[in-house]
Amino acid sequence: MNQLVYIATFGMVIGNVLFPIWFFQGIEKMRYITILNIIAKTIFTIGIFLLVKQRSDILFVPLLNSLGTILVGFISLGMIKRTFGVNFVYPSWSDIKYQLKEGWHVFISTVAISLYTVSNTFILGLFTNNTVVGYYASAEKIINAATGIINPISQTIYPYISRLMSESPEKGLIFIRKILLIVGGCTFLISLMIFVFTENIVDIVLGDNYRQSVIVLKIISFLPFIIGLSNIFGIQTMLNLGYKKAFSNILMLASILNVFLAIILVPAFKHIGTAFGVTISEFFVTLAMFMYLHSKGIKLLEGKHV
Repeated sequence: MNQLVYIATFGMVIGNVLFPIWFFQGIEKMRYITILNIIAKTIFTIGIFLLVKQRSDILFVPLLNSLGTILVGFISLGMIKRTFGVNFVYPSWSDIKYQLKEGWHVFISTVAISLYTVSNTFILGLFTNNTVVGYYASAEKIINAATGIINPISQTIYPYISRLMSESPEKGLIFIRKILLIVGGCTFLISLMIFVFTENIVDIVLGDNYRQSVIVLKIISFLPFIIGLSNIFGIQTMLNLGYKKAFSNILMLASILNVFLAIILVPAFKHIGTAFGVTISEFFVTLAMFMYLHSKGIKLLEGKHV
């Protein structure tokens, strides 16, 4: 059964490949992404209520999720052709090679992010057991929910900042400074609330059996703030200014640092060691990006650049 669930879930990968989020970002029509995602979630939700009646119906859950994602992918491609008049053509090999070369550093940075996020629970599982992994993973899910607000903001402002930068780097940096204050302020308040009300959050969200998650959540509580800053420094500023290689190098170093810290800290401190390791790694990313921009004369916190 587990194998069938994995196979059925893989349809979401196909759906995400088909869904042209890059197109709607590029033309700054983000409402289409929202509408299409609502359609996918609606199909999934209605299907759950109609088809899932008992435990043996578990396979319907990934199937419905995959079906909704794939269907929306095809709908979005049809919309691009019909609404925006974009025709599909086969790219030449030279175009493919150019795009692969152009996007190589961003691709490597994405791999690095996956490495130092997924590796945490994997390494923790090697040295401990499922119960300890559950303590850490549960706290991490709460933080992921909090940092989830950054993604739609990032997707929305990135193409706008890119256009501003092409018109005038000064205009782009002025806008980035404004966004830095907003994102930094909001994520700091979220992190502070998680830190102060850690025990209440764990009791409400996870229950009494997860008291061991309290210390983990306390340690990683400021990740939304740290990641919010690194998003502005890295994705919004470094990538838009063309510092792709430096961006990917910082993330690769962070992935190596995270694995190194995990191997050292997990055997002695278990889930607490993992929490310290990921916090140190994320702080390193933010600090390294800030220092790199500062070395290039980009002083976002001082309201000026050279």
